[in-house]
Amino acid sequence: MSSPSVDETGRTYRGAGPRQRQEDRRVRLVDAAVEVFGTSGYRTATIEKICSTAGLTKRYFYESFDDSEALLLAAYGSVTDRLRDSVLRGAADGADLDARVRGALTAFFESVADDPRIPRIAFQEVLGVGPEVDVAYRRVTRSFVDAVLVVIGPAVDRTAFPDPHLRTLATGLVGAVLMIAQQWVLAENPQPIESVIASAHTILSAVLGKLGPHPM
Repeated sequence: MSSPSVDETGRTYRGAGPRQRQEDRRVRLVDAAVEVFGTSGYRTATIEKICSTAGLTKRYFYESFDDSEALLLAAYGSVTDRLRDSVLRGAADGADLDARVRGALTAFFESVADDPRIPRIAFQEVLGVGPEVDVAYRRVTRSFVDAVLVVIGPAVDRTAFPDPHLRTLATGLVGAVLMIAQQWVLAENPQPIESVIASAHTILSAVLGKLGPHPM
């Protein structure tokens, strides 16, 4: 027998308390935003469309978000978290630096290719929205730099390349890979993914081969 419905008190509903139910609704809205922003775009989307896709009323939208830009930030965080996590997972089993880099690049570009909503939100829909989104864009870029440092750090001669220098180099590598990915998904006749990964690897290996005692 199912538990009875209750109002927004501290009591539970079907095993979930009010805070859990609110978080579940927020997740549904973010998932709906990824779908809508990633297919038809942020600028043409409406709160009504998001709520309809999530199966919720506008009341619940404003329970979690002040406006559509706040939801865009949440959707952007969701898709870029997926991309960054794919980089770290792809690099995790590499026996040496080259294997880690190839694994990271392969996982990254496969994630971009497998779900077109991700690159649309990450590379297109967040551009030119406003100052708060621009701040988030820079913060996300720094998080990808951190991920690159995790991948390459063990193989780098840190006495020759102190942290500030290495972070600058990692920032350049992130910028190169993100630009390759952006132009790839926007191309009318995109190259095969194997060629794109190979091109990105050529750039990274040219730099990383100079950073440590272990050749790529």
